[in-house]
Amino acid sequence: MGRLRIAFGLLLVAAATAPAAPEDSLPGEWTAPEVAEFGDWSVACDNAHDCTALSVSRDYVARLAKSDPGDYAQPKLWVKRAAGPTARLRVFLDTTVWGEAGTGEAPTTLHVYTECDGDCTGRAYRLIPLEPGRHELAPADVAAFLAESVTTAHAATRFADGRMHGIITTAGMTAALRFIDESQQRRGTVTATFAKGPKPARSVLIPKPRPRVKVTRGEEVEASGTPGTEAVLLVTRARECPDVDLDGPDPHRARYRLASGQFLWALGCSGNPDAPRQLWLIETPGQGIANATFPRPEQGRAALTVLPDSAFDPASGMLTAYAGRLCGWRRRWAWTGTAFEMVDAVEMPPCYGIPLHQWLQTYRAVPD
Repeated sequence: MGRLRIAFGLLLVAAATAPAAPEDSLPGEWTAPEVAEFGDWSVACDNAHDCTALSVSRDYVARLAKSDPGDYAQPKLWVKRAAGPTARLRVFLDTTVWGEAGTGEAPTTLHVYTECDGDCTGRAYRLIPLEPGRHELAPADVAAFLAESVTTAHAATRFADGRMHGIITTAGMTAALRFIDESQQRRGTVTATFAKGPKPARSVLIPKPRPRVKVTRGEEVEASGTPGTEAVLLVTRARECPDVDLDGPDPHRARYRLASGQFLWALGCSGNPDAPRQLWLIETPGQGIANATFPRPEQGRAALTVLPDSAFDPASGMLTAYAGRLCGWRRRWAWTGTAFEMVDAVEMPPCYGIPLHQWLQTYRAVPD
């Protein structure tokens, strides 16, 4: 990829996709405690202690947007490790740019890169192609690559004929992998990536079972109620959504009949059409209407009552909310018949065109 295209893409993303804040956080402070940033790397572990580190952070993207990124591609490194004493650390290379699958000639080797005159790359570590734009570092080379990487702040990729392909930042990678070791209680054991010790593998934290969530599905129905119901909706919306025009139309108004016999209401809760928010209410026949609450066990904080950019899919029974679409967070909940419970949560602090399916997992349950 040429220098101009990279620079243009970075400036476009920096201008158009500034991180959004959740309801209870100040701008710039929205990242969940489970997402840590070390230098140019981001890292997170979910509720089962499965961990992922990525060679992109908010500071790194901001720095690229302000300066010339150079003539080479900017591939990303992913390091993943599941919980448990037998889980091995895996290193992946992603050559996609702005979420597009890598096309054309692919790199075949990964190297440690240093600043020098002449050949600045170390020994070649073999890349195994998995799919267009995605490769895995040969398992036999992982330990040697990580050991050599502590001496510098960059890695590089090369084509089969030796030509340079891309430059990758490894500044912060060691700290991110130490974070994973700590989260999985590997420090001081024979399984640690760094800070190995004599403790046996059996002392490593075992995988934590994922919670199971009963899912209640439903169907969309006419969004109208009795005069008493409408009065409660009006009063509740006025209290929870003080900046909306109560006399104007509500394009977000919807009602769903749930298999539990209850009704789920959605009401618009923002005066800004570019920053939609929804108020969600549960109507229980014979008992009235109450605010729906959405717990965040991945953060250990109080439940939300109003969600940004959210929608309910009655066929799957999932209610999904986004704080940003190109970066930020996405969370999903399911109604169990008595309460909403979280099904999953993913986050991506840096706005770098990383597709949603690659965001960092901070919570995951098993829907039933």
